[in-house]
Amino acid sequence: MKKILHIYIVLYSSFCFSQNIFLTEAKEIHANNDKFLYALTEEPKTDAQYLGKIEVSGFSNEDAAVFSEIYKKAKSIGGNSYFMKPAENIEGNSTFNPHHYTLYIYYKEKQTIPQKENTVYLINPEKEIEVRINNKKIKLPQRSFLQLDLSQQEITDISVGKFLGSRIKLQAKNNQPEQYFQISGKKISTNSPASPGINYKTGDIMALEKSFAEFLLTIYQKF
Repeated sequence: MKKILHIYIVLYSSFCFSQNIFLTEAKEIHANNDKFLYALTEEPKTDAQYLGKIEVSGFSNEDAAVFSEIYKKAKSIGGNSYFMKPAENIEGNSTFNPHHYTLYIYYKEKQTIPQKENTVYLINPEKEIEVRINNKKIKLPQRSFLQLDLSQQEITDISVGKFLGSRIKLQAKNNQPEQYFQISGKKISTNSPASPGINYKTGDIMALEKSFAEFLLTIYQKF
């Protein structure tokens, strides 16, 4: 009876928003203390342990909440990485369906997970936004991302929102890991009680944690 109640609670918790997230297979459990959950760009062959799979159905704009549920379920079987294999359509082509997808969960030694150096990702979860990169204007669509490769010979100047917006300058360095930034349009926020007032910005650039950022890259479209 307790086991049935536990299963009911787990399933019920997945219906808290419009996406339903289920751990549909738990083949093995790997004991480890890894806090990260990285996306794999290729399906592992022999250097990873397959643990199970998570199925996501329905659509939600609450990406942070969705990732939180996926993270909890992946960690319940010791996963530290995953691979999403897009479903094939009737023509036999692989396409991502944001309303239903499956993540295959693995344990993989961190040093064997491929990493890129001096690569920057600009991620846009909201409506279309104009980004200026070295004085070149680019309109980045909603739920898409742009990949940039940094150079040691040139500074990459990125800005959004013009006068009251945000701006960052980046340059390649030896052994510099990937960087992930979420960009957004107009934003109004209140300051802390110590400095009362309203803060208005016409654009914002915010650094993202790698695990969450890689999930967004998995479910967003590359521009």
